[in-house]
Amino acid sequence: RFGHFAKSPTLVNASACSAMSVTVGSNKLLVHIDKAEGLHHMNNFSGDKPYVVCEVKHADDHAELSRAETKPVTDGDTSNPVWNETLELEHWQQGEALEIAVYDKGLLASKTLIMPSEVFFPNGFNGRVSIPEFPNSKFHISVQVELGPTTGAAEPSPNDESPPVVYDAPTTETPVDVPHKLAVSILEAQGLKRMNHFTGDHPYVVCEVQGKGVKVETKPVTEGDTMNPSWGETHTLEPYCLGDSLEFTVYDKGLLGAKTEGKV
Repeated sequence: RFGHFAKSPTLVNASACSAMSVTVGSNKLLVHIDKAEGLHHMNNFSGDKPYVVCEVKHADDHAELSRAETKPVTDGDTSNPVWNETLELEHWQQGEALEIAVYDKGLLASKTLIMPSEVFFPNGFNGRVSIPEFPNSKFHISVQVELGPTTGAAEPSPNDESPPVVYDAPTTETPVDVPHKLAVSILEAQGLKRMNHFTGDHPYVVCEVQGKGVKVETKPVTEGDTMNPSWGETHTLEPYCLGDSLEFTVYDKGLLGAKTEGKV
């Protein structure tokens, strides 16, 4: 089988925002990741361990990385995980979007949404968001903007707690060609035919991302029942993009090289 998250914050309202300028590099996003509902399984072999990664999508490609992640949920109902963590993202600037991705510790691929800044600035966001790859899922989060020193305006009054709202991310906002890491677990095979009549079969598997030349291979099985070999290995392929095809080839490690036993 081949196997395949010192000062108190100041929230600003719209009227205050129009009269103030924000010092570059002094702002922070406070993202509270509460829970999710309706995640489908991402890892069919070792169990899901979902966690969430948040990142500021800086307009300046050379800006300092602003990224944080929750701890993985490893116990209980991992299809409806509870994190209850607040992540701090430094160096946010007005107009920059927030990327929210859910990963699985056993898989490494992600499901992502992009939240435009107008969704959470200037009034903050408190509610549920959906990720297109999880059509029936909802993530319960809140986003607040903590502003640094400002000039040219009076101190803004804190924003009242907003009622819960729902943000459904459009599918066009989900990057489908962003490179990822892909973890591939190669467990075992059954019913292989004998290829080497002289020294015995030593089967191994090569997994390749088609068209990219990225491949990994297992160690050959040299002992026991080599017609029903067990590898039990996990390898990482990088880069992998959503939609890429994988090719699995079973070889036999013979005296003079490798013979192809089959491809998937």
